[in-house]
Amino acid sequence: MSELSSLEEAVANFSSECVRKLRMQHSCCTEITVFAYTSRFRLDLPHHCINRTIQQVPTNDLQELVSTAVRALRIDFCKEGGYQYKKAGVIVWNIVPDSAIQTNLFDTIDREKQSRLAAAIDAINRKNGHNTIKVAVQGTTDKSWHLKCEHISKQYTTNLDDVILVK
Repeated sequence: MSELSSLEEAVANFSSECVRKLRMQHSCCTEITVFAYTSRFRLDLPHHCINRTIQQVPTNDLQELVSTAVRALRIDFCKEGGYQYKKAGVIVWNIVPDSAIQTNLFDTIDREKQSRLAAAIDAINRKNGHNTIKVAVQGTTDKSWHLKCEHISKQYTTNLDDVILVK
């Protein structure tokens, strides 16, 4: 991946998955780390590393975490380098329960309105399938990037295509 748009799409999807897991656990995070690396084994290509951590008010809001992750990526992205990124991802830190959140006095976001919107989006996604409603930067169904899983083990218990047929 050498284009900013494909890196943004990948980071947005990873942060969306983090949000889904945070909500399942009734948790919020206060820090998010975004990273992207080029291959350290390809000596014929230039090397570059993006690694930025941003602190924020504890949240599990999809729009807020995705926009924070994409903004962190844009800060360190270098267009003129022509780098071929091999790995990108998102890590959430300082996870706290969503029942006891210390808010910021100068917070400009209406948290009550955002929680109602998040509840409505979650209800629609539960009813119609995962990622029915998503943030636009997450892209469409035809991704320009994909997870590398050439050496994944068989999933006999969760994937019907991997079940052994006996004749």
